[in-house]
This record gives sequence, structure tokens and C-alpha cells, in this order.
Amino acid sequence: MADELRTARLVLRRATMEDTGGMHRVMSDPTAMRYWSTPPHRSMDETERWMRSMVDADLSISDDFIVTLDGALIGKLGAWKLPEIGFLLARETWGQGYASEALSAFLERRKAAGSDRLTADVDPRNEPSLRLLQGHGFVETCRAKRTWLVGDEWCDSVYLEVKLT
Repeated sequence: MADELRTARLVLRRATMEDTGGMHRVMSDPTAMRYWSTPPHRSMDETERWMRSMVDADLSISDDFIVTLDGALIGKLGAWKLPEIGFLLARETWGQGYASEALSAFLERRKAAGSDRLTADVDPRNEPSLRLLQGHGFVETCRAKRTWLVGDEWCDSVYLEVKLT
């Protein structure tokens, strides 16, 4: 499978360690990280460790991409560990359809790869992400309370799934 996906406006490509600065810009933003599984990154070292795990991920179980617009990093989308997907885009890009465009390309990729389903775990307060996923065919399978301890705050989960076959 190709290591790059192209859409009308975006290029999704494999991460490199050179992406650390761009991802740190996104991951240090408290608003962008509000519903992520960790608190905002406080240091470049923290983002570098996170990036190293993405770069070194086993491609037999991982299918994760950096999302770029006009060559500039705007976030990430994919599965660090299949079948669960995740995405995080820079706040200034929200509401412009980039997440939907990237997600469409990723869903087509996984379908072509023979994946039967993808899953997602979303904080129920994250209504834009829930709408995005539901708009792409994800359906809620269940909910659970106090599933993530992010900093000192317990967060709940909405679990979703999309069938690709």
C-alpha cells in the first residue's frame, strides 16, 4: 500500500521526526488537545517521544498519517493501533472540511486494504468529532464512564464503529 494519500486539498503521508515541531505546535494547544487522551504537551521532548512512537510503529498493526495542507503540517489522522482511529488537527483549520476530507481518504484506504471495520473512542462532550464520524457512517456501539484519566480529570467514552465490508 502507498505511504501517501492525496485528496483535493491535502496530502496524508507517513510521519518523520522532522514533523516534531509542527506536531508540537498542535499538541501544545490546550484547545486542540481538550479531548485528546493526554494533556497538552508541555515540552518538545514530550512531543518527540510521541512522534518517535508514531515513526517507529509496526506497520502491520499501525496505519497513521501526518496531514498536510500546501506542504504545511496541520495534524494527524489514522490508526496507531488498528482498528481504532484517531485524529487531531490544528485549531485554525477547524470547520473547513479538512478532517472530513482526510477521513474519507483513510476509510477508502482501509477498505481497499481489506479491513472489515474501524473503531473510535470519543469523549461525549466532543460533539464535532462525533458528528464527523457519524457523517462517515460510524455508529455508536456503547458508552462508558470514567474511561480516561487525562491529567487530573476523568473522561467518559462513546465507542463507535464503521463496517467497511
